[in-house]
Parts: sequence; C-alpha cells; structure tokens
Amino acid sequence: MPVEGDNVTIESGWNMVFDLNDKSPIYNKIFVNGDLTFKNDSTNNDTMHLKAHIIYVRSGSINIGSKDYPFTKKAMVSLWGKRTAESMVYDNSVFAGNKIIANVGTINMYGMPRKQQMTRLHQEAKKGQDHIFVDKGLELVAGEYVGEKIGIAPTGYETSASDYMIVKSYDNDTGKMTFTDKLNTYHWGAPISTASKYNGVDIRGEVLILERNIKIVGDQT
Repeated sequence: MPVEGDNVTIESGWNMVFDLNDKSPIYNKIFVNGDLTFKNDSTNNDTMHLKAHIIYVRSGSINIGSKDYPFTKKAMVSLWGKRTAESMVYDNSVFAGNKIIANVGTINMYGMPRKQQMTRLHQEAKKGQDHIFVDKGLELVAGEYVGEKIGIAPTGYETSASDYMIVKSYDNDTGKMTFTDKLNTYHWGAPISTASKYNGVDIRGEVLILERNIKIVGDQT
C-alpha cells in the first residue's frame, strides 16, 4: 500500500478501486494511466476521501459513480500544498501549478441529483439573525439538515453582501432554517413572489443549496 508522501502510478490496463476514508494518507503525486474507481458501497457511511498534492489523469480515467449508478454516499478529493509548493511541469513552457487535478484523460463524477437547487426568502433576514424562512418541504442531502451548506445572494447594491451559512436545523412544516452562526448582512424577502410587480422578475433573496455528495476541495493549509 502506498504511504504518506508517495508518488503513485495507476498503470495502463489496471482498474484500481479506491476505498479509503478520512484516514487516507496524503499522496504526493498520483499518475492515472489506467482506471481509478471509487468504491460505490451503499453499506459504508464513511466518506471516500482521496488526498494528494497533484493528480494527473494522463491516459486513463477517474470514476466516481456512473450515469446509470450515481455515487450514493459521500466522496471527496482534497488537494494539498502551499502556494509555493512544487508545480506540475508538462514541458519547458507549460506549467500546471500545484494543488490541481490536471486532466487530459477522462473524469466521470455522478453524484446524487438534487431536485431543488435554489429557494427564496419568505421574510426579510436581518444582520445578526441566526435563522431565515424559505420554501417548505426542501430536499436536503440524504435528509440530513445538520451541516448542509447554503449561500444567500445579495439583495442590495453591495455585490459582496452575501452570506454562506451552515444549517443547524430545518423545519419542513414552517420553512424555518436555523444556522450555526449569525448573518453578516441584511437580505430582503417576502411571503409570495414579486414577479407580478416587476415584469415577471421575483426579486426576493435567492438561497442557494450548495451541498453535494461529491466534492473537490483545496486544503486550507
């Protein structure tokens, strides 16, 4: 088994199954010339977590789920390294940086579909408030509301007046969503659509449901 800091090569013709969780070592470089497939195990609740500084899909493929069999649990690829870390060099003139997935092969990622990716504010949300009211009956990831990430778009002239929050709870009957922290800015909302007043445009604050069961993230070292 490869260990922390190793360079790993998936040879051409191989189908390597990845089934490691958060305790997986952090590999230096992964060269994919064959197939690297995440184990789609419905009985395992661990997050399949691949960690590396650089992943280079050269002539093979990385597969997390498929069109016919989407990945049912949680999968994560996290990329490690400081800003000044070693970069991938293709030739004397082409650099691909670090903390990257460089792909000239094939990457297939099929997560669980989301029926609803956006909702609207049904009441105004004031700065310092720890909750909002949105549509009732939202479908969140696997029915688990705790830890769900949402984004609230600006409703004023200040384009940076957005909020990214972690859901603490959600009430299907009332549409009340509470957070682990407090809002940094004000967001406007109303009980019903404003489209009839503004030429078909609903100007209530947009609430984006950001959580997915497959993620590619950069480590915050």
